[in-house]
Amino acid sequence: MRRILKPSASYLDLVSKQSVKLKDPTRQQLLILDLNGTLVSRIGKRSMYARPYSREFLDYVFDNFNVMLWSSAQPHSVRNMSRLFSTHTKKLVAIWNRESFGLSKEDYYRKCLTIKDLDKVWEYFDGQYDATNTILIDDSPEKAQLQPYNCLHPNEFDHTSKHFTLNGESELLQLIDYLKLLQYQSNVANYIKNHPYQYQSDDTTKHTFMVAHYVFSDPHNRPVRWKDLDPKAKEEITSNMSKLSV
Repeated sequence: MRRILKPSASYLDLVSKQSVKLKDPTRQQLLILDLNGTLVSRIGKRSMYARPYSREFLDYVFDNFNVMLWSSAQPHSVRNMSRLFSTHTKKLVAIWNRESFGLSKEDYYRKCLTIKDLDKVWEYFDGQYDATNTILIDDSPEKAQLQPYNCLHPNEFDHTSKHFTLNGESELLQLIDYLKLLQYQSNVANYIKNHPYQYQSDDTTKHTFMVAHYVFSDPHNRPVRWKDLDPKAKEEITSNMSKLSV
């Protein structure tokens, strides 16, 4: 049975404080990123595809936020997936993995719900951040039960899903647009509560199937491999090869 946790009264009190639009964008916000399902889609244990427009997204967030990584994956998996950040890796203000959840030994090695309690983050940074200036991006709403108004939930990125194989996608560009609004807010939790992030499914003009492919056994400095996962493109290539062989 899934745990249902509720936000604290002190958290909800801070959320209720009206956000004020700032004259200039603040650069004192903490952005916490998830990996699998949010920025990447793993292919077994050997490689992964990066979500379309991940390069543009990462360039933007590292230029405008203090960026932290928090994944529920084990340390070795986080190290493998972190190659996505490339030269941005050294700019991460913290890298947390499965060891950061305080799980029992049994839960650590099995699939279970992990809660990303932002109070732990705020304590770690000694009060530098709180509900007014922290943003978590994670495809799983269940993980954000304790601080629901500090979280943005994009659709899960799964390169095998019907949604992706039929249409491609460009959701990271929509997240950039929303984050640009949050940069001007004095209280992001209040703004997110009143103006929640919503994926615009009808905006398909920039959808793509082009993804970066990372093989975990490759050196970290290997140039990125690019793949077009458009099923139609594969069918066309197969069709043309068949014609050539006739």
